[in-house]
Amino acid sequence: MNDRAWIATRKGLFELRRGAQGWATAHVSFLGEPVSMVLPPRSDGRMLAALNLGHFGVKVHASDDAGATWQDVATPAYPPQPEGATGPAWKLVQIWSMEAAHGTVWAGTLPGGLFRSGDFGRSWQLVESLWSRPERLEWFG
Repeated sequence: MNDRAWIATRKGLFELRRGAQGWATAHVSFLGEPVSMVLPPRSDGRMLAALNLGHFGVKVHASDDAGATWQDVATPAYPPQPEGATGPAWKLVQIWSMEAAHGTVWAGTLPGGLFRSGDFGRSWQLVESLWSRPERLEWFG
């Protein structure tokens, strides 16, 4: 059973720890900021958090010490939108899903896109085969 949990909320990122008296808040990061997604720490302590900062846009932060400190890292970016294109603007609205497996991080975004990072968030590549599907315009976001 895991004795730690990270909760992403519209008011920050909360690390909870289970003790003899139950769960308690152990640490808060990004207090007052909307955190849309968090990847809990790997065995080396590295973790990622996606924030939706309104006017400042979507940002991704990485920690190498299980959330004690954070640094800005690359944020997924769409290619330039072709002139005259219809449908929603190709502007990152939110990272709504992140998962890591076998050294790769996957990020699902709004509008409907999928990005991959082979260096744990230092750079991102759009999965173009999915982005180029004609029915993508019918997906949410």
